[in-house]
Amino acid sequence: MCVKGLVIFAILVIVVTESKAQKHKCDIPPTAPKKIEDVINQCQDEIKLAILSEALEALSLHEKSRSKRDTFSDDEKRIAGCLLQCVYRKMKAVNEKGFPTVEGLVSLYTEGVSQKEYIIATLQSVNVCLVKAQKKFVKSPQSLEEQGKTCDIAYDVFDCVAEKIGEYCGQSP
Repeated sequence: MCVKGLVIFAILVIVVTESKAQKHKCDIPPTAPKKIEDVINQCQDEIKLAILSEALEALSLHEKSRSKRDTFSDDEKRIAGCLLQCVYRKMKAVNEKGFPTVEGLVSLYTEGVSQKEYIIATLQSVNVCLVKAQKKFVKSPQSLEEQGKTCDIAYDVFDCVAEKIGEYCGQSP
């Protein structure tokens, strides 16, 4: 499983999307900062160990069947979401419960960027997407404690923010 390739590809596709629109309001940076890439590599190692540990535990228990997610794309989303959650956590972009914060995400997504329009697009996108995620995922104070919930939130927030930035900057398909 090439989670690193999947995540880097997803990030690059979202960040480097060329516009069909004639006029751009802001330019999206062509690459992720080196610091984020290093943290992604650390998180991938953690996820690999977790997956291997789970597989070894399943083998040692002689389980013939494991519960699988309904579709392959959901599985990919969960893995990518857990990687993103790890990045968010290591970059201090989540609160103590693991929910992303406006300040943390804006700082993460705009690190090294000086273009005012892109920073404003990011701030607006993060605000909209966090409200949407909170309505969708946070039904009670304990709901973030459900296994995999923060991974799902991280994926949804990342996907939403990337889409909204593209729309704001005039670079959505």
